[in-house]
Amino acid sequence: MSLFDLTERANAVLRKYEKYDAPAQTNKGKSDDPFMEVYEEVDEEVAKLVEAANDLQLETNRSVVAQKNAEIRRAKQVLLTDAVEELQKKVKKGKGVSKQLIKERQAKIQEIIDRIYAVPDGMSSGVRRPHKYGTGKGDKGSKSNPVVLDVEGKGGKMTSNPLYYQHTDQTQTFEKAWESSKVRQDQVLERIDRGVSRLGEIARNVQEEVDRQNPIIDDIEAQMDKVTGQLKTNNAKLKGLVTKMRSSRNFCVDVILICILLAIGAYIYSMFK
Repeated sequence: MSLFDLTERANAVLRKYEKYDAPAQTNKGKSDDPFMEVYEEVDEEVAKLVEAANDLQLETNRSVVAQKNAEIRRAKQVLLTDAVEELQKKVKKGKGVSKQLIKERQAKIQEIIDRIYAVPDGMSSGVRRPHKYGTGKGDKGSKSNPVVLDVEGKGGKMTSNPLYYQHTDQTQTFEKAWESSKVRQDQVLERIDRGVSRLGEIARNVQEEVDRQNPIIDDIEAQMDKVTGQLKTNNAKLKGLVTKMRSSRNFCVDVILICILLAIGAYIYSMFK
């Protein structure tokens, strides 16, 4: 860890717990210096970025690291454009602003710009320095010659700045892992697509075979209905025949029993005669 990181972390810890400092809390009020109000807000945001970048060094999940680095880059871009522009507008604001005070404010702006660029974002290959604030003829943040912060490269396109997209070891490892995962996923999807196509072909063949078998199935059902009707008719006839035979048998049995009874009666009568 560099001396700059140690300093920034110490300042972040002090700012985190300064609300518990009673004298500072009592003396804190609305300032008459609009520049310092904006500067303190920007400085606090930069400290938060530094703290987030330091905490991110302990993260092991590559996807989380990539997401957080993207958020840090977006926050840096906002600070380097909107926040610095707001500071530039406040350079000459306030009571009793002298040339010396303007130079000091310009130096503060340049310092905070350097601090913003120094925040690691996962893609910076080094500390990128913008155009020096307040250097050169007429470079005082005026409307005629404002400070230009080339955050996204010439023409406003980030692709024009090769350093912005230069890989680090971590991003290269993440990209290789992503490429290998994509290849494996494509292979699995290809196998699934082949399986689905094969199942669709089997389903179409089965449907064609069912369509061909439908007439035969209909004919079989008609024959079954016909046979069922004939069986019902034959069963009815057989039932009537059985009923008739049962009635005839009962009549014959009755006649035989009557004859036997008459014979027994005649035999008894002849014995007593």
